[in-house]
Amino acid sequence: MKLEKFYSLRKDFVLIGLTGRVGSGCSEVAKKLSNPNFVQDINYTQPSPLLLPEEIKFNICVNYLKSGSNFEPFCVINYKDVLFLNLLFEATADADPLEYIIKVITQYGDGFSSHKGSYTNRFGIASDHKEIEEIKKFLAPQLGSIISIFKNKNSDSLHEWLKEQDKTFSDFYFEEFAKFSHAFYHLLNKISSTKRSRFSHDISINLREVGKCLNQSKTKTNNNLEFIYCVADSINRIIKLHRQKNNKSKVVIDSLKNSLELMYFKEKYSSFYMVAINRDDKERHDHVESVLKATDANYQDHLKELIHLDNSEYKSGDVNKGQFATPDIENCIQKSGYHIYHSNKNDINSENKHSNLEYQLVKLLSLISQPGIITPTPTERTMQIAFNAKYNSGCISRQVGAVVTDKDFSVKAVGWNDVAQHQMPCNLRSVSDLINGKQSELFSEYEKTGGSFKYTDKDKSKSFKELVSEDLKDLPSKSVELEGRNCSFCFKTFENAYEKEKNQVHTRSLHAEENAMLQISKKGGNGLMGGYLFTTASPCELCAKKAFQLGITKIFYIDPYPGISMTHILKSAVHDENNPKLEMFKGAVGRTFHKLYEPFMAYKDELNILTGLKPVERTNEKELISQLIQNKKNQLSSTKKVDVDEIQKKIELLISEHLKEIE
Repeated sequence: MKLEKFYSLRKDFVLIGLTGRVGSGCSEVAKKLSNPNFVQDINYTQPSPLLLPEEIKFNICVNYLKSGSNFEPFCVINYKDVLFLNLLFEATADADPLEYIIKVITQYGDGFSSHKGSYTNRFGIASDHKEIEEIKKFLAPQLGSIISIFKNKNSDSLHEWLKEQDKTFSDFYFEEFAKFSHAFYHLLNKISSTKRSRFSHDISINLREVGKCLNQSKTKTNNNLEFIYCVADSINRIIKLHRQKNNKSKVVIDSLKNSLELMYFKEKYSSFYMVAINRDDKERHDHVESVLKATDANYQDHLKELIHLDNSEYKSGDVNKGQFATPDIENCIQKSGYHIYHSNKNDINSENKHSNLEYQLVKLLSLISQPGIITPTPTERTMQIAFNAKYNSGCISRQVGAVVTDKDFSVKAVGWNDVAQHQMPCNLRSVSDLINGKQSELFSEYEKTGGSFKYTDKDKSKSFKELVSEDLKDLPSKSVELEGRNCSFCFKTFENAYEKEKNQVHTRSLHAEENAMLQISKKGGNGLMGGYLFTTASPCELCAKKAFQLGITKIFYIDPYPGISMTHILKSAVHDENNPKLEMFKGAVGRTFHKLYEPFMAYKDELNILTGLKPVERTNEKELISQLIQNKKNQLSSTKKVDVDEIQKKIELLISEHLKEIE
């Protein structure tokens, strides 16, 4: 192929990271991507005739992937396997590696609680329990040969040791070790599914905190970033060794739950694609329940534990407090560049095929290998506008973008969460200016002189500014830590703390959705009845009510906003058909949007280079004869001995006779 080298950087190495909540289907996606017959097994019936643009696009993608070697299976790096590899590496330093592994297993993962809290041991495994003997019986025969590869190691960390290995380690990892690790987790899961999930959860946090599976430190190191990439570095070394072994490497990581690790791979590899697998809560829970029900009589207890764990991993606020080692799946989803909505209800040949898992994967893989092979969907191009708009936000808590369109996806207004016109965004104000009375025009009268807070009868009432000054009295000494950054502050956070409330009304900013909808009133324009709302986060209760009142019929969102708007406000119509329909976004957004949809060159030129086929310019026969006569006339006129006019008459006579014959 003439352009094979041209696309080799895209085709020879692809790295996909998966993220999602429990039961979303990350492992199912990884399994499909690693299946050599994935594309061939898709039971797709091409509609006849092909009349809809999205049908034609999918047909183009299917035909592309089925051609030659355009689809090649991915190797799967299971995150939990790398955790187990770390544990084995660690165990070799102990006098009794088997007992060390048992010590870690019995110490971590007993039941749901905060990571730093005490465990109930309700689902744990006591050190003298019969199930420990079952684990030992499994580990003992193979443990010696597995950990023997770590003997005579010169490094204290797995990722440093991996730097010393050659490409033969790739075969060991993906063949022998992957099977051993799978069997280990299968056994652990059979003993207790809660134990297995908590085990992986806990030792991953330990590794990111202290670089060890067994955290024996009594000092809290939550905000220490020294080991934050401990697991990511090991995964990176395995990827590099795999690339040394294989000229063409396609790898999928199942799955990433820490946003700093996600950013690690995003910054290291231009060929990295972060994919979020999203699923309705009910369908997720039903899936987890069905899996547990098939393997455990006490499945309801384990289901409760796993849901608790999922909620803690998804809505973790630890990262916002500087505790970077804990999972934060919500942030991972927000930072993903490609979103897949997974539902078993949508068959590849159904009317809702666009929500089918295979359909979405085929589209993604085609665009990775052949950027621009198809154009974006209307929802993708509109959400991309909302995604770009959010970066205009001056909110220091969370940036959100929104777009409102009519039913034909024609954009009517764009908005982002920010303060009202003529006010100063929070990110441009400094709390030190408020405390010191500088730039007073940037602050409200309430912030400067208002508020009256008194917590005991003995206390003197204090203003908002006095409390802020008191709480931030050490701010001048923090200049080194700020490293020149502007010290903005969130008024809502401080006011709610002083009022002991959680009042969303105190926010200075308009929400992105209401800002977009207000632009219609401010600038004039058509109504929104029957139109669509696109938002990078689902609307809160207040914005949902506004969308309902304006006649919005469909709301596209990336990440669910906490609250009851989705189950209350948007489900309040007397007749269900009058409720706005919520649709989880699927497709590319952000930088990934450009990576997938920006062609390397004009498609027309590419086709011409590949085939060499192009239209031949044809000349009318009479025009050709006329040209020949003129050429001959010019030639004869240069010869004085020839009667040019006489010769021309003869030529014209011959041509006339010829034309009569062909007519």
